[in-house]
Amino acid sequence: MLKGLARGVKDGALALSLKAYVNDKLSAYGEIVDVTIDTAVNRLTARAMLKGERDPVTVTVERYEIESEGEERFIKLKTFTSSRSWLTQLLNKLLADKRYKIPTAVSKLL
Repeated sequence: MLKGLARGVKDGALALSLKAYVNDKLSAYGEIVDVTIDTAVNRLTARAMLKGERDPVTVTVERYEIESEGEERFIKLKTFTSSRSWLTQLLNKLLADKRYKIPTAVSKLL
């Protein structure tokens, strides 16, 4: 029970950090409304209000991998789904299987 509670707290802290980071980097395109992360199954979902859209868009990274190199950590996003078919195809074509450095403040939570 405590292990699950601790993972939930960690997942929530990671989600808040990711939301702040993405909103800072991609604010020209819209705003992340909320993020959920499930580290037990390496899955994350974000809901965003994109500029020019009337309804929120949901994007799920169905699977991700965390890799370490020395003190640095990277995330490799494996498979995407979304509430927009065209967006699912675009994300899988452009971002799937690429590595991204995890900011130090976030990597400390892992």
